[in-house]
Amino acid sequence: MVKPNIHGGINKMFESIIVVVAHRGFSAIYPENTVLSFRKAIELGVDFIELDVRQTKDNEIIVLHDEKIDRTTDGSGFVKEMTYKEIQRYDAGRWKGYSGEKIPHLKEVFEAMDSNTRILIEIKQCDTEKLIKVIDDCNFRDRVFVGSFNLEYVKQIRNISPEIVTSLISSSIPENLIDLIASGIRKIDINFNYLTKISVKNLLSRGFIINGWTPDTEEDIIRTIQTGAQFITTNRPDILKKILSKNEEG
Repeated sequence: MVKPNIHGGINKMFESIIVVVAHRGFSAIYPENTVLSFRKAIELGVDFIELDVRQTKDNEIIVLHDEKIDRTTDGSGFVKEMTYKEIQRYDAGRWKGYSGEKIPHLKEVFEAMDSNTRILIEIKQCDTEKLIKVIDDCNFRDRVFVGSFNLEYVKQIRNISPEIVTSLISSSIPENLIDLIASGIRKIDINFNYLTKISVKNLLSRGFIINGWTPDTEEDIIRTIQTGAQFITTNRPDILKKILSKNEEG
């Protein structure tokens, strides 16, 4: 398990463990979902990096948020209609000023990890058995959490590998809590705008782990910390780390 610090301090605002999750890596500064972005997040000392996975036409698991490569590369096309080799032709860093980055294979990301940081995998579209095979081939089963907005994907992961921590990702507080509990899904990743002290307290009382995504300003990050969420996923892990560091010093 990650051993995050316990933060106590600034006007007693922070009373729970805060797990720092870098959304698509250090994506506010570096090109999202690239090895460069992940390495820069690791250099900050985050607890987790978060990434998105999709499956190519030739069944390779790659790291990309969108269903098309258009927004983050100098190419175009749907991932599911392209082979991994075709996707590798395009630059995934130039749009953010870091030419030479490619859309990585999930294995490549595993190989770039240090020994401490863990990975929160969000399934966008892929065969879950194929995903688990990649995880197992790289011996990463005990270093990943797996989640999705698609509840069926999450349930499939639970069925294949019940020891892996799974989470439902939701834009708001889900209503199907009984179904989640029955399925063994005890972590929920919720848009931070929908979190309050009361809502988080209620979810914690039912045994859920709560991850607030994605506050990026200092004000929003502090507000999310105050709700009592144990995980915070942000595009600005540098700001979150700075806030927590100041709190430790206080």
